Amino acid sequence: MKHAKHFSATALACALVAGTPFLAEPAQAQRSSQVAMRVTGFDVEQVDRLEPGAELNFTVWGTPGATVLLQIDGSRRTVRLDETSAGRYQGSYIIGRSDRIGPDSRVHANLRRDNRVTTALLGEALQVGWPVPGETALRPEIQSMDVVRERGRGRADALRYTLRGTPGGQASVLLQGSETRNIILEEIRPGEYAGTYVLPRGAWVDTERPLTAQLRLGDRSVRSSVPNAYASVNLPPRRAEASCYDCATVQAVNAVQVDGEGRVLGTVAGGVLGAVVGSQFGKGDGRTAAGVAGAVGGALLGREIQKRNSERTQYEVVVRMNDGLQRTVVYADPPSFRVGDTVRVVGDTLAAYQR
Repeated sequence: MKHAKHFSATALACALVAGTPFLAEPAQAQRSSQVAMRVTGFDVEQVDRLEPGAELNFTVWGTPGATVLLQIDGSRRTVRLDETSAGRYQGSYIIGRSDRIGPDSRVHANLRRDNRVTTALLGEALQVGWPVPGETALRPEIQSMDVVRERGRGRADALRYTLRGTPGGQASVLLQGSETRNIILEEIRPGEYAGTYVLPRGAWVDTERPLTAQLRLGDRSVRSSVPNAYASVNLPPRRAEASCYDCATVQAVNAVQVDGEGRVLGTVAGGVLGAVVGSQFGKGDGRTAAGVAGAVGGALLGREIQKRNSERTQYEVVVRMNDGLQRTVVYADPPSFRVGDTVRVVGDTLAAYQR
């Protein structure tokens, strides 16, 4: 699952280390010495959970015309970023089942041009709500939070949320019920955050779930949950229907190339997905008309995959549950689900949702 970009001054605080130049021709060395190698920014789009199928999107700013490689602690391979504009490099990494990437994993960027290289360390965590790896700064603190019922416009109900804690931060609460969403709270006075949410007609709140709040201060954040927070609000309790408790929405369907040990080698392009589907209609021999038609867009990658019999393509379906959590289900064959489909999670597989 993909989320909003968290960009801060801390993310731009990179530790730069000048590399040792290699041997070069005198003229080339003279030209390279005139280029000041540097990284001016290093950012990642943080994710809610570091799990197989999660996509990490990186951006590095620095000297143009260079080659940028990333090394993520716990990953099985390096990540090469493309220069999308002068001095701006972008790329992504999809976490595989054999990766050991955690919230405390560090990410180093190596920017190389000719015989010069510099290194930068990412100044933020890969997962939302986690401190910068290696930092010992204190986290913000939530002291209390509560909710009261107010009368909205007409007959609508409104909920007033109040959080007290470390001043100067950004606060929010998680609303769960007929929909799951974050309610942003404004700091009305130092250390006191408040916000009002008017329930749309027909909407309801799951009053049996704990009230969860988050307080962020810079790149630090803390979460806290209060059980029975709606006890004095006098809202009629209602939980998600049992038939939809295990319902989810398909967020992405990724075709991923893996080796014989299940290690992810890379994301397969759409053409290869077509080739696989085509070969299914062509009874799998890859030489029928259906297989050829499916391989039009991915012939080049298809030839690379066939170099080793141990390599295969698996399909990772990323879904978001009704409670907001994200899960990934792996299939050996192309699944029939598409992005936006409503499905039910049954054990380690998915089933079509029947209304």
